[in-house]
Amino acid sequence: MQRRSYDQTAHDAGGRGGYSLVEMVVAGIVLGVVMTVSLQLLAATSRQQRYAERRQLAAEELANLMERLSAAPYETLDGAAQESWTLSDAVTAHLRDAELGIDIQSTGDDLGGKQISLSLRWRDAGDVMVTPVRLTTWVYPPAGGTR
Repeated sequence: MQRRSYDQTAHDAGGRGGYSLVEMVVAGIVLGVVMTVSLQLLAATSRQQRYAERRQLAAEELANLMERLSAAPYETLDGAAQESWTLSDAVTAHLRDAELGIDIQSTGDDLGGKQISLSLRWRDAGDVMVTPVRLTTWVYPPAGGTR
C-alpha cells in the first residue's frame, strides 16, 4: 500500500486547496516592504521637485533683477544703489529667509566696465541655508555718452 500525505489526501478527496498561514504572512511582509519603499521614494521625489521649483524661482528672480540692473543708467550702478533693489513678494513668500546679494565691481580694464554679480540663498525645510543661485554679467558705458 502506498502512503499518502495529509495534503494529497485532502486535495484528492475533493477538499479545497488554499494558502497556508505562513504564505499569507510572507506575502503581507513583502507587500509591507514594497509599500514602505514606494512611499519613501515618493517622498524623496516630492522633496526633489520642491527643491527644483525653488531653484527655478530663484533663477527667474535673479534674471529679472539682472535685466533691470543692466537697463539702469550706467552711472547709477554703484554700491549705494544696491540697497534699493529688493526681492519680489513671490520670492519672499516661497523662499524662507531669502538673502539677496548684489556685488558691483569695476572690471579694471580700459573700457571702464562693471561686473554685476547676484546671488540668492534661503533656508530649506531643515533650517539649513541652501547653496546660492548665482548670476553674473558685465556692463560697459555706452559709446559716445550716457544712455
